[in-house]
Amino acid sequence: MEQKNRPVEMISICSTEGRILPVRFRFEAEDRSIRTVQISEVVSSKEISYVGVEAILYICKVKMEELERLLELKYTVRTHRWVLFRVIY
Repeated sequence: MEQKNRPVEMISICSTEGRILPVRFRFEAEDRSIRTVQISEVVSSKEISYVGVEAILYICKVKMEELERLLELKYTVRTHRWVLFRVIY
């Protein structure tokens, strides 16, 4: 399953301190079906700036295709867009 820089629709929670916590997302798979993925744990998050573009990277545990996977999701602050940046395992 090669999922790199794939746009996703995200449901997230914003805390009273302004932190964004991803909860669930969906994306279009290679077979053109829509897949919904529940995030079981946010392992880590960090703010980055690459060539002046601010983003937040999230390492998350999810269950996909009956397997637990570790994913990296990226939220671009200026455009408010989410992408499935990469599948770690």
